[in-house]
Amino acid sequence: MAVVPTKHVFFLGLGGIGMSSLARHLHAAGHVVGGYDLTPSPLLRALEQEGMSVTFSPNSGELPEWARVAGPAEMTVIWTPAVPRDLPLFAHFANQGIHPIKRAALLGAITENRPTLAVAGTHGKTTTSSWLAAMLAATPNGCHGFLGGVDRETGTNYITRPTATWHVVEADEYDRSFHHLHPTHAAITNLEPDHLDVYGTPEAFREAFEVFGSQVQQTLILPATLAWPEPGEAEIGPAIERFAVCLEGDPVPAGVNHLAVVSRSNGEIRFTLGQHIGSHPNPSQHVEFQSVPALAGRHNTANALVAAALAWHAGVPAQTLAEVVSNFGGVRRRMDVHLDTPKSVYVDDYAHHPTELDALIDTVRERWQGRELTLIFQPHLFSRTRDFGTEFARVLGRADRVFVLPIYPAREAPIEGVDAQWLFDNISGTHKHLSTSDSIFGDLKACSVDVLVTAGAGDIDRLVPQALQHMQDRRT
Repeated sequence: MAVVPTKHVFFLGLGGIGMSSLARHLHAAGHVVGGYDLTPSPLLRALEQEGMSVTFSPNSGELPEWARVAGPAEMTVIWTPAVPRDLPLFAHFANQGIHPIKRAALLGAITENRPTLAVAGTHGKTTTSSWLAAMLAATPNGCHGFLGGVDRETGTNYITRPTATWHVVEADEYDRSFHHLHPTHAAITNLEPDHLDVYGTPEAFREAFEVFGSQVQQTLILPATLAWPEPGEAEIGPAIERFAVCLEGDPVPAGVNHLAVVSRSNGEIRFTLGQHIGSHPNPSQHVEFQSVPALAGRHNTANALVAAALAWHAGVPAQTLAEVVSNFGGVRRRMDVHLDTPKSVYVDDYAHHPTELDALIDTVRERWQGRELTLIFQPHLFSRTRDFGTEFARVLGRADRVFVLPIYPAREAPIEGVDAQWLFDNISGTHKHLSTSDSIFGDLKACSVDVLVTAGAGDIDRLVPQALQHMQDRRT
């Protein structure tokens, strides 16, 4: 039986990174696919070029004819919580007798009872799952990969091969979406409170991850230092494995199964997968390889280690793991280096949480030592800015110069007293400026900018072409 029973499928929020990969999957399976989104984007243009219908109007009269007149027997509607429920198209489809299905439920249906590798965690999901998909794609059978970002080399967020059996997915915690997944093997990269607009408390956030972990069928890979509940006597849960990244000569945490040891002399890293796995059918089996990860930063070493551990469980040989660890092209908007010259550097990144900004700044400081860092930051969500205001102010103060743009609201209404000015007032120890998307490049002209970084999860990526041009002009 087909995952979607109708020939036609319409996506509300088609331009979302998770929605578009599912749309590509169904289109490749022979469905007639279309969708609505608020704003044009390069991704939506690509979907149109691939043969999908795209509309930017919430007026049902402007839908493709097949979507305008279809009933539940002819068309399935998929939606994402990023789209407000008062959108007029919801009422139109309700009048047609169509009840939309959540994106997460569709992904769960696609992967149900199929070999699946899932990556969860507060940070690093997209890079890790994309690295993992690249490892599987380098094998003869490949994989079906539903990525949370656009792979730099392939230019897509969906990869597939007719011979593939394994599915690779990013397990998104927002709105408890990952509770629709029951993967074969999974990993949690890290666990730090976020999305408190949904969960309310850090305890509820953590509990959601514990529920996800209990749904993993065979193996759950966790950080060595992450406390995790023991299953009850009557419970049968996945085998728990641990990973860690250590500097050469430092002690290794007890009970580690997957280890990356960073050389102090040349930066080469020795990866060891599968040691000390008491619950593994062959506990003595493990693999070792040496490599220098293609992406800089200790956090990316951890991402590579987690991806390799999951790929190893899927049968990917050590030589392939080593090659992909060192050759992975990365994901767009994850430490995206657009310009790197002795006079000008420009980097764009998706970082939108204080921990992610810290890792980004660490990596930039390490790669371009001694150079002045100018950071343009667009806060994402009023609630996240409120919940982590103190942490945001601290980390933004680490830049030599920071420009704060207005908060990108996404799905939220404003929160009284929480705005860019409030965040700006709490930043200390740096040259700081309030700016807007319209004024930022005029503001930059008044500064001597050496290394420029743009960061945020909203629409700050629309500034990338102008930012690149600004930094290129500085070289002349």
